[in-house]
Amino acid sequence: MRKIIIETRKSGYQMPTEIYFGRGTLGKLSNIIRKQKQKKFLLVTGSHLANHKIKNGLHKTKKVFNYPFKITTSDFATINQLSTYARKGYDGIIAVGGGAILDSAKSAAILATNNGQVEDYTKKGETLKNKGILYIAVPTTAGTGSEVTPWAVVWSKNKKFSLSSTKLMFPTIALVDPELTDSMPPKITATSGIDALCQAIEAYWNIHSNPTTDKYALQAIALLTTNLKNVVRKPTKKTRDLIAKGSLLGGLAFSNTQTTICHSISYPMTIHWKIAHGQATSITLPLFIEYTFPILSIKRKKRILDAIGVKNTKQASEKIRSLISSVGLKTRLSELGIPRKGIKTIVKEGYDPERALNAPRIPSHNELEEMLAKIY
Repeated sequence: MRKIIIETRKSGYQMPTEIYFGRGTLGKLSNIIRKQKQKKFLLVTGSHLANHKIKNGLHKTKKVFNYPFKITTSDFATINQLSTYARKGYDGIIAVGGGAILDSAKSAAILATNNGQVEDYTKKGETLKNKGILYIAVPTTAGTGSEVTPWAVVWSKNKKFSLSSTKLMFPTIALVDPELTDSMPPKITATSGIDALCQAIEAYWNIHSNPTTDKYALQAIALLTTNLKNVVRKPTKKTRDLIAKGSLLGGLAFSNTQTTICHSISYPMTIHWKIAHGQATSITLPLFIEYTFPILSIKRKKRILDAIGVKNTKQASEKIRSLISSVGLKTRLSELGIPRKGIKTIVKEGYDPERALNAPRIPSHNELEEMLAKIY
């Protein structure tokens, strides 16, 4: 296990999360818990820790207690149930799982010290005022970056919300152990990994980028484009480690920039046609590489082309499209079962101002329809 030292420049980059990365790092979690002044932790986890020996170590601290309910999605009901439970004398939450578990626990940690329910701060627009209880995030997938971001995705029926606060919601500690990703099946490895790549590329071209986010984004892009195909087809401990590192670096980048239009227009695909998040975000990535790279400065464009390992924009788009296909994902909307008339729905509902307007070049509705028609 090694502690990650985060570089903070005068650009305004912030990362208050204490980060530990390395294979076998999970085994140190008990010692990390013992050193915390908090006395009672709620352990929220999925199947990864069902019979894991680390649970015994955590329970031996006499500070950790299991959350008795299963979490499958980060929706209003799930988060409110968890936050109500956390308010019963807990002063810390440990979350071990994928995006749904991490986002639910992150939301519950902040709600534990603020009045009301999650919809008060999403639908009704109330403002979070108090820092949450201590929150430790341990991802079991390599892709969401939730362990180092100050927001959580919240779902309500067929609508996506974001609970966020750049001042209050960064996790206290992130523990990233690539060993937890070893059992990921190929499909989840592919969708989570390609999402991490999309996040890193969007962070780099983002209007809120700065020298520090650029550094992390470029490192992530290089690692992910080089290793994703191999980790899906013939995974090894080395490639698992490299993809986990790439995902973390991508998270460190977009934690300060947010994502852009690829993510924005992905949400209607997930809501209406149940398309996996990583598949939905990546299917338009080659399109937006062609649309966005030409307006980057010569220096900035060269840096991202070098990270991808190509010489020009066309090659970048083709390489990413080929990578998406090589890991078993689709590159055309029709292959996902989306009807042609669905393009209008995607365009109408996909302009989330919190994401789309972060892009340096934004197509009109008509332009976007024409772009999506090209990959139907």
